[in-house]
Amino acid sequence: MTTGRQQIIVGAPDERGLREVRLGSGTVGRAWSPRDLRRILRRAGVPADLDLGHPGLVRWRADPADWPDRPWRRRATACAMALGFLVSAAVLFRVGLTDALRALSFGGRVMGAVFLAGALAEVAAAAAAVDFWGKRAVRYAGPCVLLGVTVVTVTSLVLLVLQWEGGHRSGRFWLWAALVAWSFWAVWEVARHKAWRGVPHPRGFAAGVALSALIGSASLTYSAMYVPYVAPPKVPFVVSFGKPSLNADRTRLFVPAHITFRNEGSVSIFVVGTLWSAVFWPSTFREQGTGREYRRDELAEGWDTHRQEEYSAPTRMLAAGQFAGAGSRLDPGDESSRDVVVEAPADLGQGRIQLNAKASYIRADRCKLANSYRDSVQYSWRYGPTGRQQHVRDAPAWLANPGDDYFRYTARIYRSSALMNMTQAPDWAAMWWVIPKWREGERFAPGDTDPFMEVHIARDPDSREVLSEDQQEPYGMKTVGTAADQPVALLRRAAENS
Repeated sequence: MTTGRQQIIVGAPDERGLREVRLGSGTVGRAWSPRDLRRILRRAGVPADLDLGHPGLVRWRADPADWPDRPWRRRATACAMALGFLVSAAVLFRVGLTDALRALSFGGRVMGAVFLAGALAEVAAAAAAVDFWGKRAVRYAGPCVLLGVTVVTVTSLVLLVLQWEGGHRSGRFWLWAALVAWSFWAVWEVARHKAWRGVPHPRGFAAGVALSALIGSASLTYSAMYVPYVAPPKVPFVVSFGKPSLNADRTRLFVPAHITFRNEGSVSIFVVGTLWSAVFWPSTFREQGTGREYRRDELAEGWDTHRQEEYSAPTRMLAAGQFAGAGSRLDPGDESSRDVVVEAPADLGQGRIQLNAKASYIRADRCKLANSYRDSVQYSWRYGPTGRQQHVRDAPAWLANPGDDYFRYTARIYRSSALMNMTQAPDWAAMWWVIPKWREGERFAPGDTDPFMEVHIARDPDSREVLSEDQQEPYGMKTVGTAADQPVALLRRAAENS
């Protein structure tokens, strides 16, 4: 095929350096360079050896030597744009897929689906960037690039602010900072090239996007933040005495006790730690009653006070243990209650037996304990070659005295969404069961002990930096306690009458 009498017209360069190529009355393409021009003409059926300087066959509407395109700069811009979109898409895809499948709340899963949609939009924007900084064969390449830049700008700013507010400057912090810097450059580029041209009804389009974002944010805030805070867990927690009894020779007193720990709410919980104990508090009867200062001090320390009864040291531990496994999960309707029997000498003396119970848990819709928690127990002692117990490590000084024994559970605690796990410093949940040794001034007797439980969230697995209550509050951690006591005389009389 030849050109016949059809004249080739090469237009003047436009603002991007492209020159329109017409064959007769029809446009056959746009050329960046003489080489590109010949390729276009060859595809249109023009002989490859055509003399482009022939005035009768080729008409130039500008200087034939004027080819202002800078291909390396244009291609570098397209590659930088596509790279930024793909890096951001990889981040959103990872966060979105994780949250869509495993987020602990409905709002988190919806947010995961939104992030997946954002990742797909950015992949499309990467492809559109190649066309937009090319010959723009696709009509809406510019608006697609503009949408992608908007998504990257918003998400990278959110990620940067979240990590900055969390005080975590390591990890991916510099990636978010790089994406924010890239976003500013990309906004300047799309503004310089007026990428919004071609959007039908641009004002209506912008208003629709803003309204959709507002409604989506409100619904996500409601489901992800408001609902978890107004739906508190309901965990009835009670200790009670059963009917006591004596052994055959009436020298031992058996006191049954029941601990009720049941999840009756609509929110699942993870048990961080539990403790129950039975303690004998010796007391003496005061005919004239205790003094006002004595009663005042007992009330000030949080104890019950009895006018005719005065407690005295030392106390005796009768029994202690756990009533729910550390790290166990209680879904709504699940129960981890326990019946125990406390054994004591029948001639225990005047005083009271007090049952104490304490439990700590976190909300399963706000965070998750690592699966390794229940197997993470560490002891302060070990058995030597002769089988004798050896104390090998101490608890932190703020928790216990040197030489006190303990066992501890600890593991990483994960937030409710991959977005928060990615932008916030890692935290560890820990439960310490401390078994103190007797020292001068202790309220329990020499050779005895009074175990206690400490539960917290820390910045490190060794609990060197424990979070404040405000910092722990987003995890929904709560520690509850309950107690019941009975006079020994009343328990003995009930046993004798049985």
